Amino acid sequence: MSGADASGASPAPAGRAAYRRLLDLRAGVHEVRAGALTVSSFASGVDGVLVIVVDGADPALLAATSVALDSQLRVLARTEQGDEQVLLLRMPSDVAPGHEPDLPAAEWDDAPGAALEGALVTRRIDAGHRVAWLVATETTYTAPGRAPVGDAASAADRARARIALAAAHGLDALRDRHEAEHRAAMDRVRIDLGDEPAGELATDARLRAAASAPEGALAHDPALAALVVEYGRYLLWSSARPGGLPPNLQGIWNAELRPPWSSNYTVNINTEMNHWASFTAALPETAAPLRDFVRALAERAVDATRRLYDAPGWTVHHNTDAWGFAAPAGRGGADPRWAAWPMGGAWLARHLWEPVAFGAASDAELAESWPAIRGAAEFALHWHHRDARGDWSTAPSTSPENAYLAADGAPAALDRASAMDLALLRDLFEIVVAAADRLGLVDDPVAVDAHDRLAVLPDAPAIDDEGRLREWSEARTEEDPHHRHVSHLYGLYPGAGAWDDAHRAAAAVTLERRGDESTGWSLAWKLALWARLGRGDKVGDLLELLLRPADDVTGEWAGGLYPNLLAAHPPFQIDGNLGAVAGVLEALVQSHDGCIELLPALPPALAHGSVRGVVARPGIEVDVDWAHGELVRATVRAHRGAAGVCIIRHRGIARSVRLRDGEAVRLEATAFGGAPFAPERTHVGSAASAPP
Repeated sequence: MSGADASGASPAPAGRAAYRRLLDLRAGVHEVRAGALTVSSFASGVDGVLVIVVDGADPALLAATSVALDSQLRVLARTEQGDEQVLLLRMPSDVAPGHEPDLPAAEWDDAPGAALEGALVTRRIDAGHRVAWLVATETTYTAPGRAPVGDAASAADRARARIALAAAHGLDALRDRHEAEHRAAMDRVRIDLGDEPAGELATDARLRAAASAPEGALAHDPALAALVVEYGRYLLWSSARPGGLPPNLQGIWNAELRPPWSSNYTVNINTEMNHWASFTAALPETAAPLRDFVRALAERAVDATRRLYDAPGWTVHHNTDAWGFAAPAGRGGADPRWAAWPMGGAWLARHLWEPVAFGAASDAELAESWPAIRGAAEFALHWHHRDARGDWSTAPSTSPENAYLAADGAPAALDRASAMDLALLRDLFEIVVAAADRLGLVDDPVAVDAHDRLAVLPDAPAIDDEGRLREWSEARTEEDPHHRHVSHLYGLYPGAGAWDDAHRAAAAVTLERRGDESTGWSLAWKLALWARLGRGDKVGDLLELLLRPADDVTGEWAGGLYPNLLAAHPPFQIDGNLGAVAGVLEALVQSHDGCIELLPALPPALAHGSVRGVVARPGIEVDVDWAHGELVRATVRAHRGAAGVCIIRHRGIARSVRLRDGEAVRLEATAFGGAPFAPERTHVGSAASAPP
């Protein structure tokens, strides 16, 4: 098995053909094989249909093969006519989260407009030795904050029309069209971290073998780390496309009517983590759903922000959803450690700036995001105030989702100002000032106030007497010293990371105190933080914990990977998979401080390898080769609009390179060892080397 596939094989019962399941990550095709029989399936982003093809069976068996449709949703009508089957469906009007046990799991309301409706349409196609089904779904949902349109019947008409267009291409062309689009995205990045062990193992068996190896999972099977990156890129590309919603806590892989945490958007880390790798992993299209969602959410949240706080601008709290929910969760009686956190707008605004930072957004596109960025800052300026003592405060402030011990020993969550609040404000105000400067809006009053307010915000959290970064406004004892959230390290990652040596050292002490063991997404965040600190040894430690069979891990907050490699919170959350991609790439290439840093945090067990196509700010494609833990060579090329002087750094030695569109500059390891610097230039063609 290679990084291009996640394969599975099971011993066959006596007298039956061997059974195998394979997922080709680069082609985006799933196959089930049993003897001569093959069932292949793919979800085409080009044509908007799921295609299932049965091939190689006896003709009589193929003729008798059928599908049955059913749903946990309310079935309004079920029809079958010729080769077509249709389910008309009605969604629940409300599904309460599991942490509200006194509310019904689902509420159904048949009144017009009280719930979304939708349709599932299939068409059977007989093609000689093959039989196939094309599947399409549609609903009345339109966009956050927008009213539903149509009904189940009109949704069925739209799904039926899409199937008709897809069927006109023919089965072979449908697959070719899907694979061409999917491969074009997947092939932008190639990663090789070493060979996998000899012999073919099913993915779950391979994971278990690596975890039980006495030399450690990475040393035994370094290619598993590459597979985590490849799989995460596949999951991101599959669940975040322009025109759709961004991936939620379970991505698009939730199969439950009442999913964990309602499959909502938790914006105090998880939603943002899902998109950390959008640009570095060369999948800029996947940032578009979050960008559009935040723009719509900003409009939707203005009224709620005014009602709640009598404040201008907008914000959201711990959770939001596909309808633009903006109020605190928990019906007014929730624990403030996870409900009272009005800083969601500040964090989400960073993801309107990231396309600019990576050279993937024009000034016109930034202008479309400006109202949302400005509105987030407008609220933040109001929320950041002087208290009765004359100190700047964000009270009532929390540090998601942590608590400290009050004087009486009881847990408390509220404070005058948390380190995360202040870090988010600094990040947001810097973004507002930079965006206003780029758009020629430096006299905008919000930009002016943001510029002035930066003078009173700390560059980094305070350092306590034990050498740790202080999470709250003063030294406090954590209720849980090993808490999974490390919110006070936001400024290091995913923030700008511009901390001095003293604060970087304090961040390391803080992470050591928290410990490595944690839930899946927290492992990914810690992995990225250690990468920013240049600690390849700790990146390796976190990868070892991530590459564990989740079923073997005990503890409420201890993660790993399930047999299908989906990450455990536990239970399953997609952010662990997607965050791990960002963390691993951050260990290989960094670009947050104006330089491109090569191999800043290479784990010792990944001493040999290469990566192709990682994207650095402000839109520089980077290839790196290394052996025996040492850089061999690197190649950098500018995407359109990113040409200019580029600083490349490795182990404290920096080299300046002038990049021009259509050229690649190759740097040998000697360039960073004091030898004369003589880069080799190769014409590569800017159109071919730059993702759209």
